[in-house]
Amino acid sequence: ILVVSTTGDPATPHQAGVRTAERLETGVLLTYEGEGHTIGGQGNDCVDDAVAAYLVDLEPPEDGTTCD
Repeated sequence: ILVVSTTGDPATPHQAGVRTAERLETGVLLTYEGEGHTIGGQGNDCVDDAVAAYLVDLEPPEDGTTCD
């Protein structure tokens, strides 16, 4: 399961995403270093490519991958 978490998310602290990924048996964390609540589909190629690869090809990024 791919968990995408943003370091500067005003609504959901990054640490919550870290803990969620750790609690999931197959959790993989993708961190976006930036601001905002939602990053998927917002034009960040690093995040969008990783999410598309996961959704289309079921290939998650390496756990702990960071985008900026």
